[in-house]
Amino acid sequence: MFDLQDQVASSIVGAITPKVEEAEIERAKRKPTESLDAYDYYLRGLAVFDRTVNDRAAIDEALRLFMAAIARDPEFAAAYARAARCYATRKSNGWMVDRAGEVAEAVRLARRAVELGRDDAIALSHGGYVLGYVGGELKNSAVCIDRAPDLNPNLAAAWGLSSWMRACFGEPDRAVEHAAGAMRLSPLDPRLFAWQFCTGLAHFCAGRYDDAAEWAES
Repeated sequence: MFDLQDQVASSIVGAITPKVEEAEIERAKRKPTESLDAYDYYLRGLAVFDRTVNDRAAIDEALRLFMAAIARDPEFAAAYARAARCYATRKSNGWMVDRAGEVAEAVRLARRAVELGRDDAIALSHGGYVLGYVGGELKNSAVCIDRAPDLNPNLAAAWGLSSWMRACFGEPDRAVEHAAGAMRLSPLDPRLFAWQFCTGLAHFCAGRYDDAAEWAES
């Protein structure tokens, strides 16, 4: 009975959270730029980043907005983490111009995110991911990412990025499980493809190539 209650609660939170964020994003868009505070800039950055796949200009704009949020609140851990994620996207799409400089900046932002956000699941999951993917600091990355679901078990990104980490550490079955948890918590997530990718990656690492191809296609 208690397990069922927990499942229902997680499902409700997973379903509501994206809608609340969408409503806040729309509210932020309607406000004039001059009156936006740090959180509004952060939401505007999310609105651009979470709805972008292969648009370099959009990622640059998201980075600008996250940095604007940081400028207005230098203690905003999640904004540092999201800014760092922009550099991770630049890396994955081959958009880095000054690779050494951009990697260093991404790692700086990610380290600041996890330093300020020791109890912030968003900062730890996204910041930890950048430390691993961009900075190559897999052990530090794992420490951050593994802590995030404990802090907020209803955060889909925490489970999705944990899936990526588990695949990197040779635990494909756990990776598949964690990606499934992310998709279950946020089935309408604008970046659902990321968790589908993690599932495909995990199957590929396990040698299940037909399953990997199917998930990659989806």
